[in-house]
Amino acid sequence: MFDSWCRHQIYDVKAPPSRGALTYKSLWFPNHRYTLEVNRQEFCLQKMTSVTRDRASADRKESVLRGMANTVVMFAFRALLFVCASLPQGMVRFFAACVGWLAWRFNTRSRKITERNIAIAFPELPISEQRKLARASFRELYRCVADIGPSWLWSAERSLDCVSSIVGEEHLHAAVAEDRGVIVLLPHLGSWELLGPYLATQYAVTTLYKEPKNSALNDIILRSRQRHGNVLVPANKCGVRALLKALKSRELIVILPDQVPSIDGGEFALFFGEPALTMTLVSKLINRNSSKAVVAYALRQPDHSYQIVFRPVDEGIYSVDCSTALRALNKSIEQCVLDRPEQYQWEYKRYKYLPDGSRRKYY
Repeated sequence: MFDSWCRHQIYDVKAPPSRGALTYKSLWFPNHRYTLEVNRQEFCLQKMTSVTRDRASADRKESVLRGMANTVVMFAFRALLFVCASLPQGMVRFFAACVGWLAWRFNTRSRKITERNIAIAFPELPISEQRKLARASFRELYRCVADIGPSWLWSAERSLDCVSSIVGEEHLHAAVAEDRGVIVLLPHLGSWELLGPYLATQYAVTTLYKEPKNSALNDIILRSRQRHGNVLVPANKCGVRALLKALKSRELIVILPDQVPSIDGGEFALFFGEPALTMTLVSKLINRNSSKAVVAYALRQPDHSYQIVFRPVDEGIYSVDCSTALRALNKSIEQCVLDRPEQYQWEYKRYKYLPDGSRRKYY
């Protein structure tokens, strides 16, 4: 386009200098005669440099804005933890239930996921009962979030003072007495964060956890959960090696067995009658070390206290057949959930993957 325009405006053309890169064209305007110098190579280089500079500047601005946003979010999160740990727990749970009610009214994505999961797990319930359970689960979700403050900021003694009863602790003692290492299965039920300080004050505990993408949040999680003596290891090969080492040392390890693994890290097994991608790690650890397993959870009580519960696992979990072991693992979790279904985190996409490899559409 530039050359076409110039051809119509040429008055005369001077011979290019010896460099060969510059061409001189005299352009005629109504009242003036100008000489326009064009260096195509330098022009392209300058244009590329300008674009690169603009992109780098935009990346820096985006990085700064992202850092500021993370700082604000982390400050708000710390403030929320402090408030939840400072106010009376009855008041905190009341406000948490109110927030849950508001979130339910706004018909958020979490509500749609909750309703879908409950419809899959309890198809025999009438629609009205499913909605009632989903609404109660939403309130309990925000109460669970409010419980993180005391669990992370209080001392272990103060946290355990809120425990009104412990049921089935003999199952844990029997597993420890086997002296083969113990796998404590901790589903997303009730105030499961409370089990961290309880176990860490009595045993050497190594816990597998999934690292969040936010590095600042990861630092908070590590400091908060490890301050009672609990050792956290990431959900990768290094973390699995740490779990094996702990089991060989006859220690306790804690795994959240209802987390959805990667496709290559799990197999499908029935969970409340529906195929769900289930981690194979528990079965492999048991077969590798002949370790014992128990299930544990902490339920919120109406008087604002907690009840810690230990349950034996389904015996099929010790099978060398992976399918049998995974079904037994999910059956063990089901028995815990049925104890207090409204306190289970149905907001989690437990049925995210389908057996054909596709993803389930929740909304």
